[in-house]
Amino acid sequence: MLTSKEVLERTGISRATLHNYIATGLVQRPDVMPPHEQDGAAPRIGYFPDSTVERIEEIQRLKRSGWSIARIAQHFAEAPASGAVPESGVAPAGAGAPVPVTRSAAGMPAAPGASPSIRHVVTLASTLQDAPRLWTRLPAIEYFELVGEVWAELDPIFRRHGGTAGRHPDEGLVSYFFPQPAASYLWNALAAADEARTAMRALSRRWQMRKAWDFELHMNIGIDEGRDWVGSAGNAELRVLGDAADRALQLSRLCRDGAILATRGFVGKLTAAEGDRLTFGVPRDGAPPLLFTFARLQDIAAAEMVPPRLAELAVAHVLELGPRDEAPPAPQAQQPTQ
Repeated sequence: MLTSKEVLERTGISRATLHNYIATGLVQRPDVMPPHEQDGAAPRIGYFPDSTVERIEEIQRLKRSGWSIARIAQHFAEAPASGAVPESGVAPAGAGAPVPVTRSAAGMPAAPGASPSIRHVVTLASTLQDAPRLWTRLPAIEYFELVGEVWAELDPIFRRHGGTAGRHPDEGLVSYFFPQPAASYLWNALAAADEARTAMRALSRRWQMRKAWDFELHMNIGIDEGRDWVGSAGNAELRVLGDAADRALQLSRLCRDGAILATRGFVGKLTAAEGDRLTFGVPRDGAPPLLFTFARLQDIAAAEMVPPRLAELAVAHVLELGPRDEAPPAPQAQQPTQ
């Protein structure tokens, strides 16, 4: 029997990916039981069968061949004892065509393992607030269930708006949006974030009713755009490395209560028509937000948690998307920080 930590170490996947495999039925849910002596002092730990590593390696091999998660699930359901896939990546009869998992600079599918290149990309990072607190508050099996449910709710939203899934180092999701011929990748990212915020509010209410608690579940979101390095890891998982991707992830870790934080650089790249549909601003204690202006990250986040390199980053909360009946008010001047 293996703990989740051992499964992650042996397979190299992220915890979010493991939760996704559990939620979609690709990997068996762990058996929750008292810990073995070498596994620490937690009252209960989830243990996976030893065969889990082999199953995950097979899933990763099928993904490298271009299979989608849905097709892999169908394959295991129809032929659980089989795992053979032709080297060409063509699915067995009845399984459907393979679906690529990475995209080219224009947003079109690209072969896994393609050479990395610098591309325009929006990174949308969403991080589960207070994940360690949830881990201690919930039985392990319910914690896995909750995180899997969050993934199952949000991942389709990001994909529907044109996002491509990436790896999140913590409990959360990352999605990348590339320029498209007939759509605004900038606005797609905003629309995905806004819909995800609404979906999380509904999910939080369901868990409040289920657990009879007043605990609020939040996915905090950071968004930025830039010319970053885009490539694929050894398991063909899309990776984006660069300043914009790093800023988006840090913003998602620093904001609270389901906020969506965007940089001034990102907002400034929207078209005039898109800008007219976006309401953004800076929250103020006990007063309406200061609309259509930005603040330094260190002024709106817990200053002791902000990395020094990002302290002066100009950011704003995304408050609302949609048409406005009246002309937007003139931006209010922000008071200089003493």
